[in-house]
Order: sequence, then C-alpha cells, then structure tokens
Amino acid sequence: MVKVLRQRYEELKLLRSHLDGMFLDAQKYVRPNSNKFDHGHTPFQDDGSREIYDDTAVWCNQMFANGLSSNLIPKSDRWFYLKLADKPSGQLSGDELAYLQQVADRILHEFSLPKSQFYSTSHECFLDIGAYGTSPVQITADDGVVNFRARPLADVFFDTDQYGNVDTVHYRCYKTARQILQAFPKVADMDGFNKELSVHNKIELVYTIEPNNDPAAKKGGRVGKGRPYKVTHWSPSLKDVIDESGSSYFTFLLPRWSKLADEVYGRGPAFSCLSQIRALNKMVKEALISAEYLNFPTLTAEEDSIMLPMKYGSRQIMFHEAGSEKPSPILAGNQPQYVMEMIRMYRDSINRSFFVDQIIRQEKKERQSVTEIQDVRGQMLNQLAPLLNRMETEYLGPAIEATFELLERQGQLPERPESLNGSTLEISYSSPASQAQYATRLSDISSFMRDIAPLAQVKPEIMGAINEQTLLASYAKYRNLDPAVVKSAEEVQGQLDQANEQKQQMMQVQAAPQIGGAMKDIAQAKQIDPEGVGQLLNI
Repeated sequence: MVKVLRQRYEELKLLRSHLDGMFLDAQKYVRPNSNKFDHGHTPFQDDGSREIYDDTAVWCNQMFANGLSSNLIPKSDRWFYLKLADKPSGQLSGDELAYLQQVADRILHEFSLPKSQFYSTSHECFLDIGAYGTSPVQITADDGVVNFRARPLADVFFDTDQYGNVDTVHYRCYKTARQILQAFPKVADMDGFNKELSVHNKIELVYTIEPNNDPAAKKGGRVGKGRPYKVTHWSPSLKDVIDESGSSYFTFLLPRWSKLADEVYGRGPAFSCLSQIRALNKMVKEALISAEYLNFPTLTAEEDSIMLPMKYGSRQIMFHEAGSEKPSPILAGNQPQYVMEMIRMYRDSINRSFFVDQIIRQEKKERQSVTEIQDVRGQMLNQLAPLLNRMETEYLGPAIEATFELLERQGQLPERPESLNGSTLEISYSSPASQAQYATRLSDISSFMRDIAPLAQVKPEIMGAINEQTLLASYAKYRNLDPAVVKSAEEVQGQLDQANEQKQQMMQVQAAPQIGGAMKDIAQAKQIDPEGVGQLLNI
C-alpha cells in the first residue's frame, strides 16, 4: 500500500517540477514569507527579504488580496443567499423563506467564529492566489466547529479527474516523533519508527485524500466503505500505513485564478509580470549602487602625493605633498532621472497586472457624485467578473456546501419544512463584486422610469400597465436588500382586500345614523298621515 502511495506521490511531485522555477521567483519577489519550493525540509529560516530591492510586487499582492476579501466576502455584509433550484423565490411560502434565511444566517455565523478562521484563511488564500495562482485550503470539523486552514502550496501536490476537477491531494508536513505519537498512538509498534528521535529530527508525514474505488462508494454514503473519498496518513520512511479512514466530502479546496486548457495548476497575476518584477528589482539595485557612487565617488590622485593610509569619509583629514594636486573624484556622468522614469513605468505595469488600478479607485481632483463613483466602481468590478467567478465556483461555493453538510450532520441547522424535502438548494451571491454586475440593470430601470414620466403626465393610465410589485422586487434584488424587505404579491393583495373590507365597514357605520334618522322620519309621518305617506313611498 505504501509503495503505491509513494509512487503516486513522486509522480505528482514530478508533474509540478516544471513550474517550480516560476514558483520560486514568485515566492522570492512576491510572497517572501511563504514556504520555499525546495522539495525538502530545512530548519533554517529567514525573513525572505534578502533579495528584494523593491517591494512593489509585495504591496500589489497585498492590495490584490485585500480587494478580493472586501469585494467577495465582506464580513460586515451578507454576501450570499440560498434559493431553490426549481422554484422562484416569489412562489415560496413564509416557512420556506424563513428556513432558507435561517440556514444562510447559520452558515455566515459559522464563518464568523474565531475558531473557524474562515476570513483570515481566505485572506491568506488570496495572497497565495496572487503569487502562485493556486491556493490549498483544508476543511476539518474541530469540536463541533467547521475549521478552515490554509496550507502551503510548496507542500501540496494534487491531480484532477477527467473533467478538470481536483480529486486527489497529497499534503506533506514534518512532525516530531512525539507529535506523531500524540496523533497516532499505534505508530509506536510500527517497524522503522523511532520514538526517541529528537525534536530536531522531524519525520515526513503525508496526508492523502483520493477517490474511493470501492463499489459501495458510488452511492455516496457517509459510513464505512460507502464514503466517496479515502483518507490515508502515511510516511515514506515507514513500511506500513499509519492510519486509513474515509470522508463523505472532499477535505481540500483548491481555487485557481486562471488556467489554460488541461492545466492542473493555476496561473496568478504574478505570472504575467514576473519578467517586469525581476527587471524592476535589478533596476532598483543598480540605482542604489549608482547613488552610492554619486555619494562616494572614486578618487584619483598623483602617485606618492598622498600620505597613506588614505582616510576617506566624514570628519577625516587627508595629508598630501606640498604643491601636489588635491585628490579629485571621477564623475561617471550618471543620470538617475532616466532610471527613475523606467522604474515608474515598471511599477505601473505591475500594478495593472495585479488589478490594483481596478480594485482601488483612484481619487480625482474634480468633484464627483455618488452615482458617478458607483458607476466607475461597478465598471471596474465588471471587468474582473470572469476571474472572480472562478473564485466563487472553486472556493466559496464548495466552502458553503461543505459547511452546510457538516452542520446538518451535527444537527445544528433548523428543521427543514416537509415541502422542501428532495429540493435542491442553490447559492446566490450578493457580494459587492456580484452586485456590480447588476449595476446596468439598475440603470436600465431608472432610465425606463425617467422615459415614461413625461408620458404619464399626458396619459396617466399608462402607469396602470406597470406591475409595481415586480418592479419593486427587482429593484430591491439589484440593490442587495434582504428578500424579506419586500412583501410577496399574495401578502400585498391580502392587505388590499383587508383595507377594502375595512373601508366598506366604515362607510356602513357612517351611513347607519342617516338611515336610522330617515326611518324615524318615515315612522312619524306614517303616524300623522298613514295613507298619504304609504302611497307616496309605496309601502
């Protein structure tokens, strides 16, 4: 068993080896504090900034991650809803809407828990996305809380199925013998394991999740061999498997920023400007050297005219022969302004590669209205929509689905109405990035109302052709309001019927005294002249 796992593990490492050159440069210049792609483990650590002379790429990657966090998963806002796949929300009953609302609230609450680490892990994930184009995130359930942990791409090797979906992951880590014993006590009796190893001698431990080939797993069960995924803990230094179990869900999320057809690993914004990043660091390094030469130029003097040793620097005295020429600097004619202009050009190019100019709205000197600012922001986010959709498909969607499954298994979700049994739930995103795609629809509604306003003044009955309820619901949807804010058509009609009924009752109450007075007058007149009044009133 270990032999097969080791062979597959080495194949996946070899599969990624042709990308390690780009990963190394991205790690060096864009993500200096992340794990190194050295295919090994070393106790030596540094801050990763020894070869960085310009931090433009590091700053751009930070702004890129901040922009994705604020536009995809703003913690202070509701950034997704749940709906039914086969039934419009306007046709749902109050109990069904309440259930969907409570489930979405429960998942958002789980994400916001400190122990969940969803938002902090997501930001770390977006940093890796900017640098490497791929970011592994592991999902576990610890003490009843769904937990998210970012894993270093340098230690994760994966493969995809025939449809391009990730279905196999090998994640390696290095643990001391004591740590492995705490997690797997039975490893003490395995051949090749030395529990006396010091903390400096760490053992490579590999976590593998792959499809379960057992026929019973095709049914997607939750117990035993029926689980669709097989999880194995093993070590290349041991002959036997340490632990083997199953999982009903895929425990790794591997979002990719963009990729070409049949590619396994993604491509990040840094990959499109690595040459500019290298050149920029080289130029800044040369500019520093040039500045040093300008501040401390090389001196020239006649032979034997200076008393050695020569002292060169602040507050130093240099003695020379009487009548000899004083030492003079050699001026190379450096023109740093041209270098600085090139540096600015390269920095702007890197900013565009990381979409910083689109994520961060540039302030303008002229005064702008709120509508103009929203339009500019919407246009910027619309340009990123194709790339952000992959983040929703490969990261946010699976994270919500896995959290829903784990919470439902633990019995932490509200009871589902019987009418929803067998129904398929869908995720509807309402983040700022998603809402930016609705900006044109809001503009269309506003333009339509402005167009018909003059016609309504000439022909007021034209307004009767507009379905006010549908118009209001659409506007609320595109403004990212809670669906419960707008009442359903049935509720509105019920209120109208009730108001009409109350109005009729009030009219009857108001008319009752007049009818009573008239009847009294008739009775009195009948007593005075029974025949005349009776013939007149035909009673």
